[in-house]
Amino acid sequence: MSEIANCLREEDASLSTVQHSRVPFLGYSVDSLSMDDAVRWVGRAVREPRFHHIAVLNANKVWLAKRDPVLQEIILRADLVIPEYAIVWGCRVLRTPVRAHIGGIMLVKALLRRLESWGVGVYYLGAQQAIIEAMLSRLRLQYPRLNVAGARSGYFRMEESPEIVEAVNKSGAQILFVAMGSPRQELWIEKHRDQLRVRVALGVGGSFDVLAGIKKDAPPWARHGAEWLYRLAQDPHNLWRRYLTTNPWFVAQVLREKLIPCKTSKLTQS
Repeated sequence: MSEIANCLREEDASLSTVQHSRVPFLGYSVDSLSMDDAVRWVGRAVREPRFHHIAVLNANKVWLAKRDPVLQEIILRADLVIPEYAIVWGCRVLRTPVRAHIGGIMLVKALLRRLESWGVGVYYLGAQQAIIEAMLSRLRLQYPRLNVAGARSGYFRMEESPEIVEAVNKSGAQILFVAMGSPRQELWIEKHRDQLRVRVALGVGGSFDVLAGIKKDAPPWARHGAEWLYRLAQDPHNLWRRYLTTNPWFVAQVLREKLIPCKTSKLTQS
């Protein structure tokens, strides 16, 4: 950890200049920052002797949290809430704009480029074992100096969680990526946050599939409102119901808040 601290100390000037603010959105607080600032935020959090939970907020997550008070509370409690494009759009409609669209896979990729120089260990939890192996093979080629502290499939029984927490802690990892889908990944992180010794935990959904090369990440042109269409085209069998249900509902909530803000200032009460 001392070597990591030395590497991060060299970036002190950069890490201390995080431009960061929070804006209200449908009863939540969303962080407004650039991708570079998000990466610097993680670099600063790694040096702090406490646990930090980063939550990714999108239309589906808002829809799930409406139906799951525990997930809702997790998002409200998160140390950093990064907005995917639907939230960016919604904030713009409600005249509380945020600085940038920061998707989970986008942040992971941006972090991987910096983690090599930082020397920070990462533990990868989630997806199927074959996907884990394919991902690690690609990561070793793309980021040869990356500190892979450990990895494990996300297919396990809940009673196995204590031994998984122990494995994460023994690995010495400072960052934990959990790819088990929502809300399972957020619930798992929250349940074990007091036992985990990592400094930063982030639920990353299907990001391991992208890192393994099994699915393609959305191209830049699709990141301005068409990302969901790109994902749907790759996996229509599993995603059509989600987008057909959540997207119209989410748009309706934003428009309702715009038209009747006094009655919908908190989505969870609507």
